[in-house]
Amino acid sequence: MDKPLLLACKGCGNAIAEAAFALAGLPLAIEYVDYSAGSPTRARLLSVNPLGQVPALLLPDGTLMTESLAIVHHVNDLAPQAGLVPPAGSPQRAAFLRWSTFLVAAVYPTFTYGDEPAKWVDDAKGAKLLRESTDRQREKLWLQLEGEAGEPWFLGDTRSALDIYVAVMTRWRPGVLWFAKRTPKLMAIAQRTAAIPEVAAVMKRNFD
Repeated sequence: MDKPLLLACKGCGNAIAEAAFALAGLPLAIEYVDYSAGSPTRARLLSVNPLGQVPALLLPDGTLMTESLAIVHHVNDLAPQAGLVPPAGSPQRAAFLRWSTFLVAAVYPTFTYGDEPAKWVDDAKGAKLLRESTDRQREKLWLQLEGEAGEPWFLGDTRSALDIYVAVMTRWRPGVLWFAKRTPKLMAIAQRTAAIPEVAAVMKRNFD
């Protein structure tokens, strides 16, 4: 394998990793899989990542990387000129570390538990309540992020991978209409980021 291979599904979190590679100008092969139960490609995904989640990145030496934020940091190490992560000593670095971790540690779990609530509770009523409560919690978290967002990028004048996260994740629940109405700063960041040619190609491949 002469370049990294990303196991992905269209419209999923792998779009963040794809955009990071694209902005860095690094080669990347993509293999699409369906992670859902009963899918003919689920066994392939599980053979690479026992969690059955994407993104799963196989490096040329056979090393496996998972977790979008870890992959972002890996890409930044390879191509710091892409500006995905503010460098050590930058006044924006602390905010980047805080809010990028917030996205994956606070917002992402609302999908982990809310997308397939039957995995976590036994009865239909409980599953419905879990889906509804995680949706409400996610909206609260996005409103918090709206209050922290700068302009024209999340970190103000500094573009970073945070803007990629916003561009991709505003395509998920609660949906672009909700974001446009309730979080106009985040929506503007999402649109601005999605208009970057390298990111636009990734967004088109995943969402259009």
